[in-house]
Amino acid sequence: MLLHVSTAYVHGMRSGVIAEMPFHMGQTLPGAQIPYLDINMEKKIVEERLRQLHTLNSTPKQITSALKDLGMERTLDTILTAYGKGKLTFFLADPQSVVDLIPGDMVVNAIFAAIARNSNNQPSPNYNFVIYHVGSSRRNPICLQDVVSVGYQYYSRKKPFLDNRGKRSAVGAELKLLSSMTSFRRHIKIRYLPFLKILKLLNMIFCHKFERSYTNSSRALNYLLRIVELYKPYSLFQGIFDDANTEDLRMTTREYNSNADMFGFDPKCIQWEEYLLNTHFPGVVSTMRSNN
Repeated sequence: MLLHVSTAYVHGMRSGVIAEMPFHMGQTLPGAQIPYLDINMEKKIVEERLRQLHTLNSTPKQITSALKDLGMERTLDTILTAYGKGKLTFFLADPQSVVDLIPGDMVVNAIFAAIARNSNNQPSPNYNFVIYHVGSSRRNPICLQDVVSVGYQYYSRKKPFLDNRGKRSAVGAELKLLSSMTSFRRHIKIRYLPFLKILKLLNMIFCHKFERSYTNSSRALNYLLRIVELYKPYSLFQGIFDDANTEDLRMTTREYNSNADMFGFDPKCIQWEEYLLNTHFPGVVSTMRSNN
């Protein structure tokens, strides 16, 4: 048998209920031609980062850490971590968009179950590959606003990160979610561009005395704009991933495996607030600390 694991977001910008159906060679996916969904572009980013690290004579440990950081930049967690560090107060996202979260151990359990059930199926011209959506958006949905609210609870209470002065980073309010590019650009235009223009003018008047501040502020804004473009397909996503095949797999696993509960992958058992507060966010913080 052939087992291939991929993100369900290869569906691109589809909306509504997305069925567990295979894609065929040469089939065009909605959104697949968008640059930020281009796998070749992602490979180039990794290769360029590796070249930079080798130029700096980085050690294997430093390279591993840097590539971990690069990988984290491709997850929702990098946004919430920047928020927890007090470096981000707003972002482009539909508050009511359902984010398809699933704990990693459930994914692994589902893989084992799929292998056990399909191990005797041999590919043939008439064989239909089985697609399993291992996610939560269909049976136990959680929207982005709820994730942000729990994030505020965690970061405002725990304050796990230190600022440049060694003090605990504090978050004063929930991450502000702007639900369209129009509102996002308007927010930047009103709240940030005037400050940047004034800083640029002062830097010119006072003979580049504020060069570092202006450069850092410009870089921070440009980085935010790049991250927004990267995350836009996910933060504005309006799809729900059907998991009928996966539910059938769960039922079969329970029927034939007396220890099925030990290797469960039913998202309905997840208590999102408890999971995020006690497992997910602490795990992200631990990973970020180990990479620094």
